[in-house]
Amino acid sequence: MLYRLAFPLFYFLAPRLLPKLIKFARLVWRLTFDKRVSIFLRAVVPLAILYAISPLDLIPDRVPILGRFDDLFILGLALLILTKGAPPWIVDEHMDRVTESERPEDKDPEKVVDGSSRLIDDE
Repeated sequence: MLYRLAFPLFYFLAPRLLPKLIKFARLVWRLTFDKRVSIFLRAVVPLAILYAISPLDLIPDRVPILGRFDDLFILGLALLILTKGAPPWIVDEHMDRVTESERPEDKDPEKVVDGSSRLIDDE
């Protein structure tokens, strides 16, 4: 009975969500192996995956609802910590976003005067 609702919903949402999920997975993969990100942040996701695989849990799986979702909660929290804790300029670089420059010549090139100078010694 559930499949009658799940499959059409999946086919409706998949074209919209799949590219974003693939892009986010690629970002997490790149941040995990980027040497410019702190080693502690890079270790969060592998440790969360190890926690999800291991049979030891904070909340046992026998607890009806919470026992099954604590692994997903820990994994989601690890992904959030990695993406929000990494330096923003590295995340922008991996997401192929162009950041706006603070240089005046990039903001309004018409108001910048181009010139040259030379040093005159007083001796």
